[in-house]
Amino acid sequence: MAYSAVVGFRKVSALGISRVLQADKGSLWRFQLETQFGEVLRLGLLTRNYRKNSGPPKFDFTGTEATSKFDFTDLTCPHTWYPIARKKKRKVILHVGPTNSGKTYSALKHLEKSSSGVYCGPLRLLAWEVAKRLNKANVPCDLITGQEKELKEGATHKAVTVEMADVTSVYDCAIIDEIQMVGCTQRGFAFTRALLGIAADELHLCGDPAVVPLVEDILKVTGDDVEVHTYERLSPLVPLKEPVSSVSSIKTGDCLVTFSRKDIYAYKKIIERAGNHFCSVVYGSLPPETRTTQATRFNDETNDFDVLVASDAIGMGLNLNISRIIFSTLQKFDGTGTRDLTVSEIKQIAGRAGRFQSKFPIGEVTCLHKEDLPLLHASLKSPSPLLERAGLFPTFDLLCRYSLAHPKHGLYQILEHFVENAKLSSNYFISNVEDMMKVAAIVDELPLGLQEKYLFVVS
Repeated sequence: MAYSAVVGFRKVSALGISRVLQADKGSLWRFQLETQFGEVLRLGLLTRNYRKNSGPPKFDFTGTEATSKFDFTDLTCPHTWYPIARKKKRKVILHVGPTNSGKTYSALKHLEKSSSGVYCGPLRLLAWEVAKRLNKANVPCDLITGQEKELKEGATHKAVTVEMADVTSVYDCAIIDEIQMVGCTQRGFAFTRALLGIAADELHLCGDPAVVPLVEDILKVTGDDVEVHTYERLSPLVPLKEPVSSVSSIKTGDCLVTFSRKDIYAYKKIIERAGNHFCSVVYGSLPPETRTTQATRFNDETNDFDVLVASDAIGMGLNLNISRIIFSTLQKFDGTGTRDLTVSEIKQIAGRAGRFQSKFPIGEVTCLHKEDLPLLHASLKSPSPLLERAGLFPTFDLLCRYSLAHPKHGLYQILEHFVENAKLSSNYFISNVEDMMKVAAIVDELPLGLQEKYLFVVS
């Protein structure tokens, strides 16, 4: 079969999951797995030593031997997983403050002036924006995400989604945006990996002040110099006392925030039926090109698409000219159940109104329903709760070593082992990898190596 062919597989896993996987084989191998030469070398030596032994194993991978134990479940010192970063005495600068305070702008100025650097963001669209900005400033910048790779000739800078951060290269400057996401139950481990693993002379962390004590505590063992820069909001944000009671009250520059794709398109239809406005839409699972088009169209004052209907994806720093944020609800389904938005989520989303030096210098925020106003007002007045722990998950190197010791185990069993048996220090929690394990259960049925399976589960 030709490598350019689209191949479909259907398998029912042990979890009862039935799914069609489609992959362009030509593009599959363009994914980048950031294994460093040192890791590969260590793994090769480990394999050779393991195979050369005809007697009892030299390394006790299972922990059952009395000597030379290798405890895979001991994840208490994750800073030691990144020897390249540990060779540096990094200068770590925390840029913290509310939305629209200029903290990321300040960090990007350092990146722009650096001889080499990387921007790590939580969204593909944010990585795209930074790559576009640097290339426009004549700083050649590659764009690398889980879905795309755009390489510029002579580029010494990269804009990436945080999961694609390269911890094997050395940089003059690096940025991790929305660093408070180290506390995210699902993606937190990727931010922790970047925090501990990026080898840069200067590492700039942008985010909520609630993350500062945790980051300072985590970096006590790395030998890095840490300094904190605090920012204030550059434009006023006014919480309104009255809700937006009807679609007829929607006006130019409004952004209606809701939390499902179905509701986004339902509200878009209702608003456009009223005949006064056309709506752009932005949500997380939109293809990058489509999201870019929608955001650009909303920001363009020369067309009729003057209202935005969006998910909480807008809370991650997208540059949108919003006059007023309107919450359709202050509850969301988070994959397991419906819950109230957290204080930090409400502040993050609400803060997108009134972008500094935009057409709307004063931001406003309100709700569709009057009963939601007390929670909105209380959240905006409250500081975000301090983050106490960061997400963690073993590196691919550790997974490989465990696989060598248990060659009959599939990736699902390997992930399950680490989740159930991990030993952690007080600063960390084991990330919720339920989605990764669902994918692992499927790809274990396919004729793929561990490296390719790992690519699927982290992508």
